[in-house]
Amino acid sequence: MGSSRAYPVYRTDDLDEAYRRARVLCARMRPLEPEMWLCAQATTVTEARSLGVLMPTGLFEPSYDWAADVWYLGAALPGGDRELAAVLPLTVDSYAAPGPVEGALLRALGEGAATLLWYGAWPWVPEIPSHSADPTNQRVELDVNGEHPDGRHTVYVHFRSADEAGAAHLAAAIGGAVLGPVQVGR
Repeated sequence: MGSSRAYPVYRTDDLDEAYRRARVLCARMRPLEPEMWLCAQATTVTEARSLGVLMPTGLFEPSYDWAADVWYLGAALPGGDRELAAVLPLTVDSYAAPGPVEGALLRALGEGAATLLWYGAWPWVPEIPSHSADPTNQRVELDVNGEHPDGRHTVYVHFRSADEAGAAHLAAAIGGAVLGPVQVGR
């Protein structure tokens, strides 16, 4: 899909509220993909086991050693807790149908970081100048447990190209504001 231009539009310590506002933005998009992307870091055995059950075909890799050719499918994590603890933290990424997986991921996560990406097309309104017939790189992102002094959970809106006016329009729809400059997105 390539990289997008992302704007942070809402940040809080209240995960439920950040998730709710991300879903409000998703409702404004025309869905394009039958799946969303999930990426999470398991820092404990309990988190890893929960995420493995939730994402049995997800690819789990040791977070500290990306160069090592070691990975596990969620359904095939090391069987013993001691063996699993030895490879923590693990980062998993997977695609899944939106819906129940989202809440289950957030409940299983604990203190690990996560990113949820929903793909869609922004509405064609004058307030979103970058809307186009090709909605590549238009999406909503929720980053969980990030390190920000003004809140751990951040909602981003993505566009194919820079569009601060569009970001401000979407931010206003959720009671947010553009919180910083445009960033290269996922």
